[in-house]
Amino acid sequence: MNLQADSSKQLIQQRLNLFYVPIIAVGALLAVRLWQLQILSGAEYTLLAEKNRIRTIQVVAPRGTITDRNGIPLVENRPSFNILLYRESVTNTDETAAFVTARLGISQEDFSAILSRSKALPVYHPIVIKEDVGIDDISVVEAHKQEHPELQVDREPRRLYRYGQVGAHVVGYVSEVSGDELAKGTFPGARVGSLVGKFGVERTYNDKLTGDDGSRVVLVDSLGREVGLLEEVDSVIGDNLQLTLDLELQTTAQSLLEGKVGAIVAMDPGNGEILALASSPSFDPNNFSTRISPEAWNQLVNDPDRPLQNRAIQNAYPPGSIFKVIMAEAGLDEGLVDDNTRVFCRGSAFFYNREFHCSAKQGHGSVGIEDAIARSCNIFFYELGRRLGISRIAEHAQALGLGTKTGIDLPGERSGLMPSPEWKQRTRGVKWYVGETISVSIGQGAVTTTPIQMLRAIACIASGGRLTTPHVLLRAEGVKDESQFRTEQSALIDPEAMSTIRAGMWQSVNNWGTGHSAAIPGLDICGKTGTVQVIGAERKKELDGNLPALEDHSWFVGFASRDTPEIAVAAFIEHGGKGGITAAPLAREVFRVYFARKQSPVLITKAAPAGSGGRP
Repeated sequence: MNLQADSSKQLIQQRLNLFYVPIIAVGALLAVRLWQLQILSGAEYTLLAEKNRIRTIQVVAPRGTITDRNGIPLVENRPSFNILLYRESVTNTDETAAFVTARLGISQEDFSAILSRSKALPVYHPIVIKEDVGIDDISVVEAHKQEHPELQVDREPRRLYRYGQVGAHVVGYVSEVSGDELAKGTFPGARVGSLVGKFGVERTYNDKLTGDDGSRVVLVDSLGREVGLLEEVDSVIGDNLQLTLDLELQTTAQSLLEGKVGAIVAMDPGNGEILALASSPSFDPNNFSTRISPEAWNQLVNDPDRPLQNRAIQNAYPPGSIFKVIMAEAGLDEGLVDDNTRVFCRGSAFFYNREFHCSAKQGHGSVGIEDAIARSCNIFFYELGRRLGISRIAEHAQALGLGTKTGIDLPGERSGLMPSPEWKQRTRGVKWYVGETISVSIGQGAVTTTPIQMLRAIACIASGGRLTTPHVLLRAEGVKDESQFRTEQSALIDPEAMSTIRAGMWQSVNNWGTGHSAAIPGLDICGKTGTVQVIGAERKKELDGNLPALEDHSWFVGFASRDTPEIAVAAFIEHGGKGGITAAPLAREVFRVYFARKQSPVLITKAAPAGSGGRP
């Protein structure tokens, strides 16, 4: 029995020894791993552990405010709340995705796209998954912090455009910086999710309006709740800007364009300050303060009337008869016409074996330079164009700023086109034909101009030859030398020539010329109308006038008063018809509002009775 017992004990001991070996081996492995974690990688894992309870929160700096010339706020900041995702706290991506889809209304596709856009960011960098949320979304996140501590609510200032569409093409809008812009470094300091100026003043002066972000380093618990503040760096608001715009005048111009496609610009002819710049149709920049939906964006960019386009500076059109002011300056300066020059208008005339017509079919009879401007006689300016030739016409037009950008401090300005023989040979490889000069003489043919260019030229004549740079920035914080916004050059216009042109423009408005619809009793308004033929009269007759888009374009440019000009106005309406009927009354209303505020004599708003004249 003892032998049997001893044998059993030995067997048990052997079996126990079999267990001791792996236990000792496992223990040794655990000891090595513990030594590795505690000694070799201790500092690294301590840092990772700290990151789980120490959180750095970016404090987005508000952008600077934008006011009109009287200090009325146009663009401010409002408080808003975003929902952030802290990816290092995500334990199950599928569960997080299911939650945000079901409870926060974010589609699976959008959530995946957000994660994809943020791959380049460090994992501990929070990303915005929903902007400008309301109390319902905030309540959902707060109520489910225990299950989803990776979701947090954060406060961020957001742009508020107080007057919506009024002045939208001037102030512009902000939007999220694109990946392409980040790659090119278009906006230094911007990162994924940053809102930057994309249009208008917001774009031109983005560097000034952008503030310096701050930060908060806080202790958080397992639910992401702050339990202590370790460090705080205050954000610094961007610089405030004051614009040259007059809100009342801007609102007037915008309302006058309602239901129309075109632009109205008002400027101080003495210094180039833009008092109003309205383009229609317009858009609401508040829609860009959050990420605009693809549907809303497609609707804007596919709108045939292109509401995002600033027609005052980005669209170039044939100037029509307002170009006759440029022709008059060229003819007077070159000595080809003077106050005694007369041309007989029968309603048509032959130039280079082709018949050209005046809009007054019965003709104007014998007309001089002032009467030709007032009544917009084509025949007079056809003859003047024949005498001048295209090269001298182009030289004087370019001296008044046509064919080149004005330098206005808004993005996207077009240069327009002042044709010349050199231009045609360079771009089309053919020579200039003298017959083309006849069409250019009345602002048709290849010549195109923007409303701001034509307004600048008229303001130059009004102000005694000062060709100013139009600008919308009046002053900015931190800028001591504001002369950069008031640059000008001399157009070297003969004073007698300017006097003659002003007299003709005064007659156009006040002596039953084509611009009489702009007249206001008690004000010496000077102006010139223009009607731009879109298609030929015969072709229009063939189409029976059924297409509104075939209507002529409508122009008016002018200033007031005649001897002490304070304001110059350009009004342009696409397919608006005759300039004297459509554009002139719009300009009159801008003049009326401007001078009514200066306690001028009682002003009327009714147009004067229609009268006879040339092509308005």
